[in-house]
Amino acid sequence: MKTYKLLFIAEFGHEWNSGWWKKSGFEMNGHQVIPFDPERVQDPLNSVFKIIREARPDFILHSKDEFPPSVYTEFRQYAKVIQWYPDPVITDWLPPYVQAADVFLTMSEGLLDEFRKLNPNTFWLTEAVAPSFFEIKNDISEEDIRMYSADATFVGNLGSKPQYLPRRQFLQAVIDNGFRLKWWGQKIPRKFATIPLLLGKLGRSYGGKFVWGEEHAKIARLSKVYLGFDAQPRVRKSVSERLYIAVCCGAFYMCNYVDGIEDILTPDKEIVTFRSVEEMIDKMKYYMKNDDLRMKIARAGQERVLKEHTYQVRTGQLLEIIKDYL
Repeated sequence: MKTYKLLFIAEFGHEWNSGWWKKSGFEMNGHQVIPFDPERVQDPLNSVFKIIREARPDFILHSKDEFPPSVYTEFRQYAKVIQWYPDPVITDWLPPYVQAADVFLTMSEGLLDEFRKLNPNTFWLTEAVAPSFFEIKNDISEEDIRMYSADATFVGNLGSKPQYLPRRQFLQAVIDNGFRLKWWGQKIPRKFATIPLLLGKLGRSYGGKFVWGEEHAKIARLSKVYLGFDAQPRVRKSVSERLYIAVCCGAFYMCNYVDGIEDILTPDKEIVTFRSVEEMIDKMKYYMKNDDLRMKIARAGQERVLKEHTYQVRTGQLLEIIKDYL
């Protein structure tokens, strides 16, 4: 297999940034990755061109909007520019990037037609997980059990953006039906409009911090039900990294149905899906009474994710897609 040298422009400022996970996938396949985070240097434009001229990468992989799209033209004097966009929406600033890239990759299959109007070299490539970043390296302790165990858990954002608000309704229903919920992620800002939420049962179910890595794995392992709410479920095959992370860590994963999700993981065999609050609650009650079935589904999902949905697999698929354009 041919190996490549690539310059990967993304966020690398924190150890939980997913750029590290994707970088590891390329490296596990024998490729050389030069990570570059424009936020970490004083003069990013001159710095990146210095790296490009000296390292001569086979291609440049770009994530979001770390550089303006006008720079792509200059990049392309040295190497092809591939953009792997990790969000399920077409924002106002995105179209110029799509047009400027040699190849554009989207994690949302349902957006392919719109993107291909801007760039015919557009392909679907879903997210994945890097298992080594989510290993439980130490035995689960009594303190871990007290901290992370729950009937139901959610890891993610409960902010005030429209796509997040339905999550509050679902999670409030979990509490109202007597399940012990814990959720983890960014804190809800303290302001007048959020006081009722913060002081209510949902606010008091907050675990207290953003989690990743080994902590995230322990949460997945110690929660009976791990709930997922993708932001754009009507956009076909538009699932987040969270699905792959949770299932990789051994979670029994229940999520809102995303169009086409059965092509990724099989509902009722590897994950469980719901389309309404009522269906979610009914299925939670059922699976809470059927531990063996719940654990069987979790194991089957974990086995498939580790086989098909790691970043080692995904980066190999990326290179297969772009090989004719390099």
